[in-house]
Amino acid sequence: MDRLTQLQDGIDAMARMLTNSLFYVHEKSSMAQLNDSIPIAQPKVQADPPEVFQQNLHELAGDLVKKAKEIDALIEVLPGIKHTEEEQMELLKELEEKNKQANEEYEAAVREMESVQAKVTQTLRTIADDWSQSGDQQQGKKE
Repeated sequence: MDRLTQLQDGIDAMARMLTNSLFYVHEKSSMAQLNDSIPIAQPKVQADPPEVFQQNLHELAGDLVKKAKEIDALIEVLPGIKHTEEEQMELLKELEEKNKQANEEYEAAVREMESVQAKVTQTLRTIADDWSQSGDQQQGKKE
């Protein structure tokens, strides 16, 4: 798998982790009383106990940080990441020139191959004509 695909997969995984983490926090957090005059009327039944919730929250945050570090490491090894824009443009120009030269060499080789093919075809026609004429002469001698 190439580096860019690994990076895309890592970002997708982190987005899923973040979404799942937010869902967990939303579903498993307990109600907090913000005002003493307004009591909590109905506590969440599915809420985790505070110590379990904090432990899971810490684990989710650690997983997100770990994934972020993996993504940073993938970004650091991308080709050209340590070059300036000007250096990258220069490299692209060099690659374009090499590509142009390779294409010219390819086209020259194709022209040469077509020339050789035409010569071979002409030679085979000449041989076939000579063979046909010699067959006709031999046929005339038999009659």
